[in-house]
Amino acid sequence: MSDIIIKDLPALLSSKLGTKKIKDTKLSNLTAKGENFGSEMIKLDVTTVDENGKEETLHGVAKTLPKHEMMRQVFKVQITYTNEMAFYDLIIPTLQDFQRELGVKKVIDWFPECYATRKNLNGSDIIDDNAVIVLENLQISGFQNIDRYIGFDLETTKLVLRDLASFHAVPLALRLKKPEVFEKVIKPYCVPFEPMDGTSFLPVLQGIIEENKEIAHLASKITGWKRADLPVSDLFATIMHTDMWTNNTMQKFENGRAVNNKLVDFQAYSYGSPATDVFFFLWSSLPQELLETNLDLLLSYYYEQFVNVLKEHKVDISPYTYEKFLQEIDKVGDSEFQHAYFFHNFVVYGKKNAEMGHPPPKIVVSHVLKMIPLKAKQKSYYMIQECVKRGWLK
Repeated sequence: MSDIIIKDLPALLSSKLGTKKIKDTKLSNLTAKGENFGSEMIKLDVTTVDENGKEETLHGVAKTLPKHEMMRQVFKVQITYTNEMAFYDLIIPTLQDFQRELGVKKVIDWFPECYATRKNLNGSDIIDDNAVIVLENLQISGFQNIDRYIGFDLETTKLVLRDLASFHAVPLALRLKKPEVFEKVIKPYCVPFEPMDGTSFLPVLQGIIEENKEIAHLASKITGWKRADLPVSDLFATIMHTDMWTNNTMQKFENGRAVNNKLVDFQAYSYGSPATDVFFFLWSSLPQELLETNLDLLLSYYYEQFVNVLKEHKVDISPYTYEKFLQEIDKVGDSEFQHAYFFHNFVVYGKKNAEMGHPPPKIVVSHVLKMIPLKAKQKSYYMIQECVKRGWLK
C-alpha cells in the first residue's frame, strides 16, 4: 500500500469535479529518482461517479514539496510554489483573455491543464507540507520526455522553439499594449531565481577542459554558474522560463515524429531577455552533431517564429530585427554558457535513477572527472570552442 498522502482531496478537486463524487484514489510516484529536483511528482488517478452512477477516471499529476529540507531551501519553495500557482491561476488566463480580445484564433495551449492549486489547509499565503499543484497527466494523452542523454532531433527542436517563441512573444505583446496589466498581474511573480552555490564544482568544470591539451588554455573562462544581473532590454523584455531543457518539455509522437509539445515546470520564471531561454535550451538539450550543422538555422528559426507571433498580436515588428536579436544572444552568452556548461555535465549527464542529496564535503576532482562520460566531455570541448569563437564567452 502506498504511503503517499494528499490530504482533503475532495475539497482540493472540488472545482474540477463539480457534482461528481470520489469513489477511489490511487497515488504512486510518477518519475524516477533523479529526474525531478524541485518537487515530488505523484501520479494521481481518481475514480469519480456522477449522480447517474457513471464512473470516470481523472488522471492527474500532483506536484508537492521536495522531501529533503536542503532541496526546499535550494528551490526556495515559498517563492517558487507561490509563483507557479500564480502562473496557472492568473498569468495564463490573463494572456489568453488578451489574445481573445485581439481576435487571435488559437490561444496559447503549450502547457498542461491545471486542475487545482493549494498553498496549505488554513487559507494563509504560507507554503507548507500540504501545498500541491494538480495538473493533467500528459502521459495519458501520449506525451513523453525524450532521453536527456540523447537530446532532441532537428524537427522536435523546431517544435519546442516554436512554442518557446510564443511563450516569450505573447507576454511581450501584452507588456507593450497593456503595460498596466502586465505590471499588475505578471511582473510581481517574475522573481529572479538564484541557483545554489556551485563553486565547489568549479575545479571539476575547469578540469574537463584542462584534460584536452589543445584547449586547456581556455579553462580559465569557466567561472561557474551564477545568475547574472544583466540590464533588461526595453525592447525584448518578457517572461523567461529560465530552466528550459529536455526534462521541462514533453512531446507527443506519431509515427516517430513529434506532432505536439507542452512546456512544463514554471517554478523559476523571471523577467528578462528571451535570448536567455534560447541560449540555454540549445546548449543544454541538443546533441553536438546537431549544433555543429544547425545552430545558425535554429537561431534564425526561433527569431522568425517570435516576430510572427508579435505580428499576429498587432505589434510593430520593425524594431525587432534579427541583428538586434543576435545582440541579445551576445549579451546573455557569457552567463548562459556557464549555466548550460554546468547543467550539461552535472544534470543532463547526471546519473539516472539516483536521488539528489548533499554534495560530499570534499570533492576529489580526479574521481569526479572519471565519472563524467566521454560524450559529455567531447561536447564540453565543442561548447567552449564554439562560444569563444562566436564571442559569446568573453
